[in-house]
Amino acid sequence: MNISGVLVHAHPRQAESVREQLVKIPGVEVHAISPEGRIVVTVETGSTGEMADTVLMCQNTKGVLSASMIYHHDEDISDDDEFTETVTTSNIETDQGQDWSVQEASK
Repeated sequence: MNISGVLVHAHPRQAESVREQLVKIPGVEVHAISPEGRIVVTVETGSTGEMADTVLMCQNTKGVLSASMIYHHDEDISDDDEFTETVTTSNIETDQGQDWSVQEASK
């Protein structure tokens, strides 16, 4: 399964028309539209190739100025497998100057 977050930028006057076209693309879900024409989209597909094709379809939609993948997650987990990943970002400075870590678990 491939899940991607895509930021689509459309001309503000065409944003609603672009949204209507994007939701017709299989695997595309629109979550938000800003007054400036930025559209937050997720794309879910079965393979990386399908993901690339779907993002390209978003880019080629009439009224779209740009479409940028800002997040991509690809996993091949069967129902019996459990995936746990811990990411520690001790090299990253935060506003508070503290280290922080993120733990993600999925089944």
